[in-house]
Amino acid sequence: MTQNIVVLLKSEDGRKIVQKHCRAVGLHVSELEQLIEAEIEQLGKKRKAGLWEEFDRIFDEIDVDGEE
Repeated sequence: MTQNIVVLLKSEDGRKIVQKHCRAVGLHVSELEQLIEAEIEQLGKKRKAGLWEEFDRIFDEIDVDGEE
């Protein structure tokens, strides 16, 4: 994650907690990281242009991954 400011993902214990919850909902941690990174890139912007499109792209990739 290029902008690893999410504290839970920085520590080993925190990452384990995130992995546990991601597994429970069928989401890969890397996919969650992509969603978080897309949001982080928008921080401070009054208008989050393109954020929904980026989320759609990430979710489309998740759907494709789930079908394999």
